[in-house]
Amino acid sequence: MLIRKIFAAAVASLSLVVVFASPSIGASDNDSNLITPTSVTPTTPLLSARRFPGVLQSTSADPELSASIDQFLNKVVGSTCVIVELDGRTVYERRSSETFVPASTMKLATAMAALDILGADSKFSTRFVAEKQPKNGVIDGDLYVIGGGDPLLATSGYKTVFDDPDQFYEDFTKIADALNEAGIRSITGDLIGDDSRYDDVRWVSTWPARYQVGGTVAPLSALLVNDGNTGYTDTPNEATTNRKAGDSPLLFVQTLRTVLNSKGIAVGGVATTGQAPADAEEISTFDSVPMSEVLTEMLKNSDNTTAELVLKEIGLQAKGQGTTAAGIEATKESLKRQGFSIDDLVMLDGSGLDTGNRMSCELSLALVEAVSQKPEFSDALPLGGKNGTLRKRMLATPSTGKVRAKTGTLNGVNALAGFADTPRGNTLSFAFIHNGTDPRTTGVADGFTDRLMATPKGPKITLLEPLPVK
Repeated sequence: MLIRKIFAAAVASLSLVVVFASPSIGASDNDSNLITPTSVTPTTPLLSARRFPGVLQSTSADPELSASIDQFLNKVVGSTCVIVELDGRTVYERRSSETFVPASTMKLATAMAALDILGADSKFSTRFVAEKQPKNGVIDGDLYVIGGGDPLLATSGYKTVFDDPDQFYEDFTKIADALNEAGIRSITGDLIGDDSRYDDVRWVSTWPARYQVGGTVAPLSALLVNDGNTGYTDTPNEATTNRKAGDSPLLFVQTLRTVLNSKGIAVGGVATTGQAPADAEEISTFDSVPMSEVLTEMLKNSDNTTAELVLKEIGLQAKGQGTTAAGIEATKESLKRQGFSIDDLVMLDGSGLDTGNRMSCELSLALVEAVSQKPEFSDALPLGGKNGTLRKRMLATPSTGKVRAKTGTLNGVNALAGFADTPRGNTLSFAFIHNGTDPRTTGVADGFTDRLMATPKGPKITLLEPLPVK
């Protein structure tokens, strides 16, 4: 079979040489623009392997890779889709067009839509308004805090619970600094939190109830600090075990009241919630980091709360409604507009927490390849054994420091979509989604990437390229 493929490729190469090296029929002998048989001298022999590198490499390397992956997957409990590409050529696939529960690889879809609809430089703005302008630094009356959807605000006490100590967050005390810079010294009335930018649905209705405990995702609100956890309102900079999901907008203003008082801005009234008057006057604004940084945090740390609030912002900007449903509709329209095939995509949230979500490996691969081509996401994919959600995975394995991939993990779901830099110098792009109850949990996906590290064993493509002509 190998000899047949080599001979066929050689014949094809020889035919091309004859066509382009022969003068055109009926052409004038005086036409100096024509290529004649003596115009160029090929330095690569017509029957050299250099004239058909893809054929030779695929013939020698692909079967070995396929056998290795098949041997591994045939022992995995459950169902799996896989697709692996090298330089745009599919070198392995298994059920790649079928849909599976993708878990957090769904965030790739959210990220691409957010970049398209919201823009890399857009920001979430937390606004302070009052019924009248302050005099001599005093707001005589209530101060309203209008949430802009910023998902990354946290106090130093809450930072202690991060699984990754290097996880990015926005320092909540800078909210108070914005008022300081506006010259505010005291507020005679109440501090009122307004989270009306989005709907008041705190949890996607189809999520399991267990997501409401354990920090899987915050009670969703446009006014959020510390992922809506209790325990930080009075001592925001101290670690605590008294954490549970609470009333997000109320916790925000309660924590802010404490921080303001600590910075010398006295709040005479209480912290409560309500909607700001339509004609209220702007006092100050705090802007988040750019959307590109928000999305990078979302992908690297697989931040469910960030994904869901970004989805609601997508819905607000594209459909005029800050809801999950509007965000999903706008996201799917964006993906289709960008050229992704989404006919079989089932999207029920922005984070991938819903077990009713469905995505194929083909779409997952297309999304992660698109993400990798965006300069805004240059550092967004976790690196095996080094950072993000892969920080504690792929340790002391062939994949350590060699695999960059978006992870997806739920009960019975393990997924990866990304890139594997092989020891032979090639970069394989891949998508892997496993649905099942294999006892190795994330080891299923990590074992798959270790198989990629052992390929290709055929000659490197750069060594097979045709030599330049003389």
